[in-house]
Amino acid sequence: MNFLQLCQRTAQEGGVSGQITSTQNQTGEARRIINWVNSAYREILNSDQFAFGFVRKEVHKQLIPGQGTYAQVDLGITDLGQWDTETVRVSINEDRSDETFIIGQRWPAFRDYWRFSTRRYTTSRPLNCAVNQETNLEIGPVPDTAYWLTFQYLAVPSDLLADTDIPVIPERWQMAIVWRALRHYGMFESAPEVVMRADSAYNEIVLRMTLDQAPQIVVGPPLC
Repeated sequence: MNFLQLCQRTAQEGGVSGQITSTQNQTGEARRIINWVNSAYREILNSDQFAFGFVRKEVHKQLIPGQGTYAQVDLGITDLGQWDTETVRVSINEDRSDETFIIGQRWPAFRDYWRFSTRRYTTSRPLNCAVNQETNLEIGPVPDTAYWLTFQYLAVPSDLLADTDIPVIPERWQMAIVWRALRHYGMFESAPEVVMRADSAYNEIVLRMTLDQAPQIVVGPPLC
């Protein structure tokens, strides 16, 4: 469904009279439904399950010799939400035939090792990475040649604006947006039965979406 269709379906499920023919230049009830759909979309993307697979993107870019700090624009990214430092790999060959993992670290540990004393000037094949306070990606040691860097990140999708805008949420789960928006409608109308119906349907879809898309939980070895 596109943005307009999501709004029309929300109005239908809420029994709202009238027809929403466009998401542009609306007033009154139609404007509220349009706003609720957009809010619902953003709330889902900003939920605890933000690591949904459908907001993951992969990047394959060359590093700059002698440069250890990279902003998102340096790597051709315009919609960064969060770096995934557990997916970073490096290779000399563009075809990645010689790639090795780069081990992610927390910024304090990385800073105190790779950005300390003479090690800050060490150039070699990168071994570690971290995200600094400015949300830039730090590479250590500093690359001595133009290595290829491959990694994933979590993107921040744009809001729904035009009638034909399509949410990044796969179609089989897009009703979650409708039910979340309907909850807003029920709260506005002080209609607990609408809220309960919306919550029940929403939770069922989000559960299935989470089981399919959320990162796998890995259990570590016994402590003793």
